[in-house]
This record gives sequence, C-alpha cells and structure tokens, in this order.
Amino acid sequence: MSGRRPYNLGKRQASVDRTRRRILDAAILEYTESGIGDTSMLAVARRADVAPGTVLYHYPTPDALAEAVVERWISEMEAPSPEVIDVTADLEDRVLGLVEELYGLYERSEQAYRVYQKDPRHPVLARYEAWWFDNVRQMMSRALGSSDVESLQVVSVLVNPGFRGTLVEAGIAPRRAVEIAAGLALDHLRRAAADRS
Repeated sequence: MSGRRPYNLGKRQASVDRTRRRILDAAILEYTESGIGDTSMLAVARRADVAPGTVLYHYPTPDALAEAVVERWISEMEAPSPEVIDVTADLEDRVLGLVEELYGLYERSEQAYRVYQKDPRHPVLARYEAWWFDNVRQMMSRALGSSDVESLQVVSVLVNPGFRGTLVEAGIAPRRAVEIAAGLALDHLRRAAADRS
C-alpha cells in the first residue's frame, strides 16, 4: 500500500468554485460602488481576499470578469423570454403579463441596474443591453400585436425600469406599480385604437 493520499477531484473543484464565487461577489460590490470601467482587478482581489494572480488566473482580463458577472446576473435573475407572453390571451392579459414579467425582473435585478447606470457604455454592458432590448422588443411585439409606432413608444416608457423605479421610490407598492403601468398602457392603447377607427 502506497503512502500517497488519494486525490479528490470533487473537493478541488468545490474549492475552485468557492474562489470564483468570492471573486464574482467582490467584483459585483466593486462595480456597484465604482462602475465596471473604474474597477481594477487589484481592487477585486483585495475585496475577495485573494492574490491578484488568482483573479487573473480565473479571469485573465477585466472584460472576462465583467462577462462572468453579467452571465451570472442573467442566470440568477431569470430574465423572461418573449414566449412568456401568451399571444392567444386578450389584450388586457397580455399587457398585464408584459408589465408583471418586466417589473418582476427589475425587482430581481436592482443591483445589476445600478451597475448599468454607472457605466452604460461599457462594451460588456453594451452587448448585454443589445440582447436585453431585443428581448423586450419581442415581448412587446407579442403583447401588443401590430400596434402603431406611438403606442409602442408609450408602452416602452411605461415598462421601463426607470418608470417603475420612480413609482416605487414615490412609495407605491411594487404590485400597485404593475397595476398602474398596465392600466396606463391599456388606456393609451384603447384611445389609439378608437382614434384609428
């Protein structure tokens, strides 16, 4: 019998996963305070309590680290896909579903939104933004059908995270904010349909 200890790959992988999670947690905190562009790898290493080389081993560039953070956010916030909108439902249910899905996402992703507000033109966030706006556009298309351009513009304002944030900051409960935004959207859509008739 050899005196060598057996190598346990599972324990090693668990340790690597914990280190990566600490680095990502530290990066998120740094991004929230300083923005992605103004966060150094050294600051992330200090906050994660790891050597700078450890951060670089797992994430060789600042963009690689930012991509990993964004990927984590997307998976954890459960971003809705356009298919959550039932195109066979009536307009009221489709609009309410659209607002519920998007406002729910905004509530789950407030930290990510704060980071985005600090540095919206960062290349990693710009790629995420393009994906996100395409997703919202498809959801709106499914919810509103063939609405006129102005109606799409009005509803896009009402389902925007800034509009929701303004309602909530004014003391309106999140559920009530959904009802208000959906009601305003439906009122506009009905008036626009009457004007076209």
